[in-house]
Amino acid sequence: MNLLPHSNGLYKMKKEKVGLVVIAKRIVIAILSLLLIGLVIQQCINLIDNTRLKSKFKYVRVDGKRMEYKLKGSGEYTVIFDGGIGNTMFEWDKVCDELEEKEDVQTFVYNRRGYGFNDGGSVRTPKEQAEDLKNLLKKSGASAPYILVGEEYGSLVMTNFAAEYPDSVAAVVLIDPISEEEAASDEFKKSIRFKYYRSKIESIGSNFLLTSILDKVGLTLENTYFEENISENKLEEFSALKNKKNYRQAVSNELENLYNINSNSQSDGLFSNKPLYIISQDKENILKKMGNEKFTTVYKHQDTQTPFSMVDPEAVVNGISSVLKDAKKIQKMSNE
Repeated sequence: MNLLPHSNGLYKMKKEKVGLVVIAKRIVIAILSLLLIGLVIQQCINLIDNTRLKSKFKYVRVDGKRMEYKLKGSGEYTVIFDGGIGNTMFEWDKVCDELEEKEDVQTFVYNRRGYGFNDGGSVRTPKEQAEDLKNLLKKSGASAPYILVGEEYGSLVMTNFAAEYPDSVAAVVLIDPISEEEAASDEFKKSIRFKYYRSKIESIGSNFLLTSILDKVGLTLENTYFEENISENKLEEFSALKNKKNYRQAVSNELENLYNINSNSQSDGLFSNKPLYIISQDKENILKKMGNEKFTTVYKHQDTQTPFSMVDPEAVVNGISSVLKDAKKIQKMSNE
């Protein structure tokens, strides 16, 4: 109640009613204000990180997009590595170190579009990513014959590469590979649906700080084992880049490729005249049908942590050494 002027009595003032439309407008304005603030802060963080962080790797431009790589060693064969969704080229550090000590080969590791300091962009199918890799190899001077090593999602890129450029491929190692046939099933689609939708939110949220906030409270998609097993300085770089638009967009794009299975490369007999080594939890892995019995090996493992290449790099190196030995035998027979 308020005491009215020129009055000896009290009068109850009526509160102004606020309609639903007004409330809705206020909520929208508040949300837009938060998004705008988040956008500005995100841009400031990006600017600071771009000044503070610099890539340590060489790069070339493929279709106008930056792609970084590392080519090391010497030898007749070049071993090309491609890893799982969300993992950068750091996944292969231990494997490359052991392989370079054991075999006389070149090693080639790279980041797919959106990873590391690479430019991002729209969805690239595994076939298009294989084409990017081919152009990258050409521009970097990494010579054939190639031994392809692909883990999880990287296996799709490698089977597409082998299907498109068979004459440049000498042998293949696939680690916990994704089967296109199994990925086309409703069961597989259902198993990654939530992960795929989360990645879309994180991709959008990376524009205005939302993904960084979700990451701070542990609500983003994470590659825990990968992050726990790279060196401190590499983790610092990865942590600074993983909530940026290019990275989250790349993860979402590749999950979309799996969700819609935008790949068709794994035909029977694809590696009929090439050594094929599969590292899998399933001894009867369906993808062994791509090779012939004489030059196909399936190595069964029981590790649940991923990526396996970081869990047991020695097993991966042994697989590469095995196909390398067989590739040399095949080459020798063809020259006789």
